[in-house]
Amino acid sequence: MKLRKLFALLALLAMVLPLLAACAKPTEAPATQAPTEEVTQAPTEEPTEAPTEEVTPEPTEEDPCAPATDGPWAGVDPRGQTVVWWHNHSRNREEGLKAMVEEFNSTNPCGITVDPQNQGHYSDIRDKMNAGFSTGDLPGLVVGYQNDEAFYALVDGLVDLNTLIDDPKWGFTEEERADFYEKFLEQSVHPAFGGKRLGFPPNRSIEVLYYNKTWLNELGYENPPVTPEEFEEMACAGAAANGDGTGGYILRDDASAVAAWTFAFGGNVLTEDGTHYVYNGDATVQALTLLKKMYDEGCAYFFTEGYPNPELANRRAIFTQGSSSGIPYYKKDFEESGTGDEFDITAIPHTTAEPVENIYGGDVMIPKTSPEVELAAWLFIKWFTSPEQQAQWIRISNYFPTRKSTINFLGDYVEENPQWGHAYELLQYGTFEPQLISYAQVRDMVSAAYNEIMQGADIKATLDKLTEDANALQDELMSEVP
Repeated sequence: MKLRKLFALLALLAMVLPLLAACAKPTEAPATQAPTEEVTQAPTEEPTEAPTEEVTPEPTEEDPCAPATDGPWAGVDPRGQTVVWWHNHSRNREEGLKAMVEEFNSTNPCGITVDPQNQGHYSDIRDKMNAGFSTGDLPGLVVGYQNDEAFYALVDGLVDLNTLIDDPKWGFTEEERADFYEKFLEQSVHPAFGGKRLGFPPNRSIEVLYYNKTWLNELGYENPPVTPEEFEEMACAGAAANGDGTGGYILRDDASAVAAWTFAFGGNVLTEDGTHYVYNGDATVQALTLLKKMYDEGCAYFFTEGYPNPELANRRAIFTQGSSSGIPYYKKDFEESGTGDEFDITAIPHTTAEPVENIYGGDVMIPKTSPEVELAAWLFIKWFTSPEQQAQWIRISNYFPTRKSTINFLGDYVEENPQWGHAYELLQYGTFEPQLISYAQVRDMVSAAYNEIMQGADIKATLDKLTEDANALQDELMSEVP
């Protein structure tokens, strides 16, 4: 998006800030009306029958959906609310999601109804949310990335989920909270917005290295690479075997890949306080120096005609890189190749003692609408991220869970999907990319810098400029924060 258009949009959003402020906090508990004084009238005549014995009613179980009596959500009643959910899932995932939502709608004790609505890709949802802040047409629940959360926070448009996670009635117990991968929970907390938790992780993917296991073994390598040096050697062996410019590693210029290589070399693309970018650190320079060397030597090449899955399946590459959510597509392409080859996945080759893996994925957010709808949306999030439901969602989506105990409900899934299981083992080493408001635009800047480097631009100078430009954009956008 051009800066001029972006600033115009921010100005438009700022105009609706007073409207959103009215929804900024849950409503207070309604005042209790003082009872009127009871008037007792003297009987006009003596009773002719003995009074019936007073019957004490049996105690009833407390309604789990009744409003809380204390905490920030005291007095808010979620019962009978309808929550519209704007999401991006399509085809098989959408059908499976609908079935899960129907189960929630028919079984939750609060009579909450969730209405899932596919709104297209993340960018489509972002555009519709931006319009909704002006018109008031907002869903009760929405998906998006962490930079979307920061953008919506410019108009104070999201509920701070810290108030719900820690709520004495509606929040998580200490045991439940400890069950989540801490890095996943940390990813939704925004230092630039006072540490507010603007989203919640329903699932995650991981950046991995795909490799043709059969071919790698034939070339004399029993195991996949662990270090960058091993990775370079094996990629060059694949390229030499083909001798036609293919066979090595397919370069990936995506910002998630650049972050993954930086993490693997022991660095970060964020400053320590999480408020600015650092793309010119030693780790990023060293990683891109390696990849440029491999490119120059013919051990790595660009492939831009779609996804690289068929190239790996047909031995035109020995290594590719991407999201673990692509596992089913790799599986399909290997089956259709007719070669009989098998693929597997491993961590990005690293200089650190243990892998440092780039974990990413969209969050669910609760826009500020009414306290009743907001609380109802949260209760659905709690249900959807319970271990039992996460296991069901994994079977549908092939994503990874955000809770450790989910694995106990997956049965034979890991044995039936060994590549997924190998990636799952890497979740414990996860870290995450920037949540900054400018990251959608910075991602394009990172890709451009990557390609400039591969075409011969000075690595350090290019990364210095990338860092400077990215931080200038970030500062410009943050100057609009109320």
